[in-house]
Amino acid sequence: MAAQRAASLEALAARADDHATASRAPRTRAAYAGDWSHFDRWCAAAGIHALPAGVDTVRLYLADMEATRTAEGEHVFSPATMARRLAAIAAIHRDAGYSSPTRDPAVGAVLTGIKRARAHTTRQMRPLLLDDLRTLLAGLEFGTWPAGLTAARDAAVLLMGFAGALRRGELAALTVEDLTFHPTDGLHVRIRRSKTDQVARSAVVVLPYGAHAGTCPPCAVLRWLHLLAAAREGRAALMRAVLTTPRWAEHEHLYPHPQSATEPPDPPAGFGRGIRAPEPALPGETPLLRAIRRGGALTDAPVTGDALHALVRRRAQSGGLPGPVGFHSLRVGFVTTARRAGADHRAVRRQTRHTSDAMIETYDRDHAPLLGNAVTRLGL
Repeated sequence: MAAQRAASLEALAARADDHATASRAPRTRAAYAGDWSHFDRWCAAAGIHALPAGVDTVRLYLADMEATRTAEGEHVFSPATMARRLAAIAAIHRDAGYSSPTRDPAVGAVLTGIKRARAHTTRQMRPLLLDDLRTLLAGLEFGTWPAGLTAARDAAVLLMGFAGALRRGELAALTVEDLTFHPTDGLHVRIRRSKTDQVARSAVVVLPYGAHAGTCPPCAVLRWLHLLAAAREGRAALMRAVLTTPRWAEHEHLYPHPQSATEPPDPPAGFGRGIRAPEPALPGETPLLRAIRRGGALTDAPVTGDALHALVRRRAQSGGLPGPVGFHSLRVGFVTTARRAGADHRAVRRQTRHTSDAMIETYDRDHAPLLGNAVTRLGL
């Protein structure tokens, strides 16, 4: 009996450890592991204990990072990187049952001083507005091989990222089973986990039907799904599907839907009574966005968030748009476009899922400074 109890307790301990590990997102665990490794190596080189670490140890570590420069004299570590390193140190100490030295005000004072010494204008991503989006979409080479395959995927990325105000990690993690085509709303997208939802309560973001086929998010997603289905039948079938895709200017809606998500004018006969989108049958676990190699080789591997950031930046450069531009430009572009169109903070937050108005106001100041500004009433 004693042996059985010991084995049972050991199994429960293993399960508890698994749950504790799952309390942090994989990306967070990987970031903490890298940051802790850097701190551990620094301590070893200095002949200082890393765990538990003293307050002075962490203060010296911050000072050393601040003093580290490249050959050209540029700072190697930003204040944001330093703050993330402190978060990793705190997490490792808590996990090991120690009080974190990062909580001491003396540590916070060093980081605050570094921030003040480095005071500069934050390099914000420029928002991609609707006209910018049209410019990028019009430049995609639909109907060609293999560029047309990438074009269909990238169009889905641009429109989903913009209309859904999605974070790159959220979009990269989507699978086919996270999508539901709704007969009146458009496309429901289930976000299983996000930056502000680490316990995976999940949320549903709706991508409404667009009045114009070229900027209709559900149509772009459906067009890409049809190519994924064709790829399951072989390379020849995929090539035929890509080559028969119309140019962007000639895109049409792929199934009946209202022109406006707020007041649909006389939808087509039969619409709204159970009509379904002509979505292909794909396994639910299929990654929605897949990596594409040279020559149109569609892989089974999902794209990463970093790859999506590079994708948007590359498309913006090809389209001749001024920078800096990255994936976050789509989210900022949604907020800026919606606010300029008269949407209030609450309406914007329903899509962005921000928990407060603070970040929306930051976007207003940076990208729509005249919005609600009394300077427009001066009669100049």
